[in-house]
Amino acid sequence: MNKRRISMTIALLVVTSMALSACGGTPATAPVATSAPVESTSAPVESTAAPVEQTAAPVEPVTLTIWHNWGPDDAKGAPLQSIFKDFMAANPDIVIKDEVYVDADIPLKVETASAAKQEPDLVFVQRVGSPQTWTEAGIALPVNDLIKEWGLDGQFKEAALKEYTLPDGKIQAFPLEGYTWPIWYNTSVFEKAGVPIPTTTDELIAAAKAIRAAGEQPIIASGSDGMGLYLFTLVLQSLLPDEEAKKCLGNGEWTLPSCVSAVELFVKLRDAGVFVDNVEGLDFATANENYFAGNIGMSHFGAWSFADPPKDLQSKIQLGGFPLPAGSPHRAPVIYSSFSAKGVWVTPNGGEKMDAVKRFIQFIYKPENLARFVEQAGMTPPLKDVPIDASKLNPLFVQSLTMPVEVAMTPDDYYPPKVQAELSTGKLSQLAFTPGTTADKILAELTALYEANK
Repeated sequence: MNKRRISMTIALLVVTSMALSACGGTPATAPVATSAPVESTSAPVESTAAPVEQTAAPVEPVTLTIWHNWGPDDAKGAPLQSIFKDFMAANPDIVIKDEVYVDADIPLKVETASAAKQEPDLVFVQRVGSPQTWTEAGIALPVNDLIKEWGLDGQFKEAALKEYTLPDGKIQAFPLEGYTWPIWYNTSVFEKAGVPIPTTTDELIAAAKAIRAAGEQPIIASGSDGMGLYLFTLVLQSLLPDEEAKKCLGNGEWTLPSCVSAVELFVKLRDAGVFVDNVEGLDFATANENYFAGNIGMSHFGAWSFADPPKDLQSKIQLGGFPLPAGSPHRAPVIYSSFSAKGVWVTPNGGEKMDAVKRFIQFIYKPENLARFVEQAGMTPPLKDVPIDASKLNPLFVQSLTMPVEVAMTPDDYYPPKVQAELSTGKLSQLAFTPGTTADKILAELTALYEANK
């Protein structure tokens, strides 16, 4: 009881005494108190009972679901997992749940899940085929405003953003993985055959004959799958300027003289023996394994494979472009280079967790975090400035920075989505790489494919 309550009690007793006196309830001789009531000067008694604590329910962490293809066998898998781990340590209220799928399977899985409104929050996938339609279809959210609001404006390379920008100006995803896709020349095979690295297709034919005579094989390709098709189109584009390549690959105008000549060039090289035996039956994994054994002259692998060759082979590899035919519009052997290999797409479900998405995007796009992919996996970063420790860089990545080549537009920038999906099955690739298939047969199949998938 405190001092205020004691005073109020005494006052109430005085009032009660006066009332009783007026009614005759108090003897006449009872003394009347005339002094002020005495207030207690002792300290208030504190309660010794333990305070009752409020038991609020614990806050459940937000779960960010991410689908990607950078598993443990991928050179970018380890740096990605280290970023996930560090992000969750810095943000204990967010849990990342990641699921790994084959890259080519991700688009259909996302689209199926999206129809049931059960899609992941973020998707790491290449900008190839149907993902190009995701923004317009509502499967992914445009990120223009997010780039500005989250402090990333001005940090991306213009070429990277350009590839993810639709004609209406919407940016489909955050660019993540850039790449170069050169020809890999095994110098030891060329030395054994006694021929130089070719820069023209005539030199390539001569080199292939010499390599075979030395008991080795010339160019390996995965003729049975969609990856092999990129070598087919690179051969075509060695003879075509970009605007003509767009007519063939983008519009399906395969009857144009330039398109016909390009396919005829491929058939000429194939029938001259520049590809390994039974190339039409090889898949990408088998082609990699065979090339890394060290007795094949050339391959067509991208930057994603820089960390794969054995050390004794790595020092023998010289990177370059595909040799040029007579009449080529290009000034140097051609390669593919792009930022379409991987983007980070935000789905409507991710839009419901925008604070968590924001924090993750800001974290992974810290220059020092992207540097992990560059140093450990040879990835071309999409940001203008990334601090790199040169001593940690893959030698092939360093070599790729100074190749005397010219970049051709990747066919992914031309293909209609439905056509892309059909080509990715590898049926056209296998047909083209099969010995004896005529240029007319390849052109007829291409024309029919484009007509059927308008």
